[in-house]
Amino acid sequence: MTVTAESPTLEQGAPARAPDREGVPFPHRISPDFRAAHDRHLAWPESFGFLATDAERAHHLKGQFPLIAAMFYPNATGSELDLGVDQQSWYFLFDDALDEQWGGSPERVRHLVGLVREGVTGEASPLPLAAAFADMRRRSCHGMPADWIRRSAAHWSSYLDHHVHEARSRQSGAPLPLSSYLRVRRHTIGVAPVVDLAERLSSCVLPDHLYALPHLSVLREMTKTFIICDNDIVSLEKDAAQGEQNNLVLCLEREHGLTRAEAVDRAVRRRGEALELFTGAQRALLDGTATAHLDPAERDLLRRYCTEVLQTTIRGAYDWHHASTRYHG
Repeated sequence: MTVTAESPTLEQGAPARAPDREGVPFPHRISPDFRAAHDRHLAWPESFGFLATDAERAHHLKGQFPLIAAMFYPNATGSELDLGVDQQSWYFLFDDALDEQWGGSPERVRHLVGLVREGVTGEASPLPLAAAFADMRRRSCHGMPADWIRRSAAHWSSYLDHHVHEARSRQSGAPLPLSSYLRVRRHTIGVAPVVDLAERLSSCVLPDHLYALPHLSVLREMTKTFIICDNDIVSLEKDAAQGEQNNLVLCLEREHGLTRAEAVDRAVRRRGEALELFTGAQRALLDGTATAHLDPAERDLLRRYCTEVLQTTIRGAYDWHHASTRYHG
């Protein structure tokens, strides 16, 4: 049975318990260890030399990264939840570094990516971003099976490498075509490593023969699509103000000659369609016929993977997008 904590108010660091939002039928959940994780989470980035000033700490706190980790990983507590929080902190330290220091050219991004990628196999560059990543990666892999380590390494490498494609677009000043944008964004959105860690923190680690099931491939792709749509809707105002051209809404607007309102409506419909495809694929996967060849333990593992890994990723991202002051306030 899942333990869900009562959430403090937004002023205390998390939103009040959210109602089931229209179109997102999965329950709102949060780790019972959220408050303690929030209190201790700055220590990890500070140990690598980040957040040296009050302004930097305030900026990092604005992201509410313990909140998103506690919703992505509602079963995790203690050091396991800290690992999820540190992953979210690292994502946004990396994102901010690209925006503020390294993103001026594809060559600089490629250099940064190369240093960080060393950490996929446990090597640690002295660069703080790379050293922090290597630390997070070592902790994530501890005690994990070879299937998971190999898959998650590939997902991290793909996440990092595709940031170079985005940098090329920014340097040229030419926005990516919609199809190219979605192809790159499905990697740089960072959903695959979140799902990988959710496998670990929810004790739902799949062997390769289950991970490769076609219905699960659809479920994971629809998870990415839903989160891309939702993220780009809530970040639209911020992206447009900063001159960012690679946003789903802006791509739809340009390529289809839509007004801003029409493009937003199209993105909302795409988000809804992704959720419909997700729920349909989940029903098909868990239908007795589709899994009749599996033993009861495997069928239960698949059921828990859907609810404890994929559904929590969708709902956690949605709730955080619509609460985080990174996008609002």
